[in-house]
Amino acid sequence: MLSRLTGYFVAAFLATAFIGNWASAAELRIALVIGNSGYETAPLKNPINDARLMAATLRGAGFEVIERLDADQKAMKRAIQEFGERLEQAGRDGVGLFYFSGHGVQVGGVNYLIPIDTSINRESDVDIEAVSANAVLGTMEFARNRLNIVILDACRNNPYARSFRSAARGLARMDAPRGTLVAYATAPGGVAFDGEGANSPYTSALAQAMQAPGLKVEEAFKQVRLSVMAETGEQQVPWEASSLTGDFYFSPGSGAGTEAQVAVAPPTAATVASQVAVEVAFWQSIENSQDPADFEVYLEDYGRTGAFTVLARNRIRALAEQEAPGSAAVGQPPKSEEALVAEALIKARQMVAELKENAESLMESQDIPLGERLEKFRGMLGVVVDFEPMARFVLRRHKDTITPEQWEDFFLLYRELFLTGYSFSGAKSWAGKYEVKFIRAYGPDTLVTVEFTDERGKITEVQFRLRRYLESFFGFKIIDAMTKGVSLLVTQRDDFAPILEREGIDGLIRALEEKVGKIEKPIEIPG
Repeated sequence: MLSRLTGYFVAAFLATAFIGNWASAAELRIALVIGNSGYETAPLKNPINDARLMAATLRGAGFEVIERLDADQKAMKRAIQEFGERLEQAGRDGVGLFYFSGHGVQVGGVNYLIPIDTSINRESDVDIEAVSANAVLGTMEFARNRLNIVILDACRNNPYARSFRSAARGLARMDAPRGTLVAYATAPGGVAFDGEGANSPYTSALAQAMQAPGLKVEEAFKQVRLSVMAETGEQQVPWEASSLTGDFYFSPGSGAGTEAQVAVAPPTAATVASQVAVEVAFWQSIENSQDPADFEVYLEDYGRTGAFTVLARNRIRALAEQEAPGSAAVGQPPKSEEALVAEALIKARQMVAELKENAESLMESQDIPLGERLEKFRGMLGVVVDFEPMARFVLRRHKDTITPEQWEDFFLLYRELFLTGYSFSGAKSWAGKYEVKFIRAYGPDTLVTVEFTDERGKITEVQFRLRRYLESFFGFKIIDAMTKGVSLLVTQRDDFAPILEREGIDGLIRALEEKVGKIEKPIEIPG
């Protein structure tokens, strides 16, 4: 099983390096999101889409998200165990949230969440093959954090009803322990709709309500209830059981009226990701242009909310300075290797400073939802990090035997692991000073040492290894990072090694798919 260290390590050094003084919060928010669609009996269309939307929304609300898609019983139970451990580590100020989308049934008044690949032929099989919702509640209660939320979009028709003695529909009422809110997609005994669109009516409305600023958690679920009732002609009525003793806001701040918030449907996570992919592709097509008009077109299209807005403005200014009289030296001989190294050291400082400036400008923008800002930030990282040498390094000797098809599958998953591992949990603890301390040659590369001082005066050093790529925007890209002398790539290599030795590259691909979900490859269209 992949170690959690990889994701946390990525989160720590990237968040602290590029976000700096982004908004802080006292509480740690931890979420487990599971979406099961691929049932052999009665497959469902939307749970995976719903889980992805919920995971993106929760990340936008500052949650560290453990995400599992099409999980079997073992994967679900391990994820719940990992979730419980993270809640315990978060301490009493932590907030826990569990979300499940898929099939759920009740047997004898107990609710069970159905993994994929189950073999259920009678009621007595459920306790053996499924996962008890009470076990999830018990795990969260054991952590003793101040507030927990359980969300079950799992009230579809019972696919095993014909073989069950009881005819109970939907899920049974569960008593919420102190400090807990349990939310159902529909009232106890009712059945929820999977939905005709990309997401279920319930999860779509919930994602929207979570992004509305200034709504207490109870008010957010009330909005969801009104929205779903309106969409389903009151055939589906969401319901909650609450024993909360304090206030909680998914998105703090004052917002517009609730009617306007309910009326406007947010873009789905898939839509946002697609839009950002188009923006990234456009940026990559112009990033090395010497014509300022190209960057002006980018700013016209994406304005203040672009993933590369600050970089575009800086490039326009730099190109204007180059065109100034006397700024260009004509007929100079090629630069020596020593001169190129010295120039790289100067540009390395500029790169880190510009990335930080660009990231802070993007993340502090209030013109777009936080979830969309996160996706844009991921897009920016995908441009400035060179994943190919990193991916080959972590495979060690297996890179020499991997087939082109396996490499394509692994590379897409590895890149997604890196970007998904990024979270804002680290950023919220950094509200202090940021300073580039040292820049030096590091073999053929450049090593930048960045020092962070948090609000309590604690100092942490992070080092970025940069490799020269003269055709890239900055002239080089990030290929590794280190904290306390520990390399991210060495950590990942050691993390992957047991799986590679035991199950080979296909086993590692399966493990990565379990962690980040299957990656849809582009369809080949003949020219």
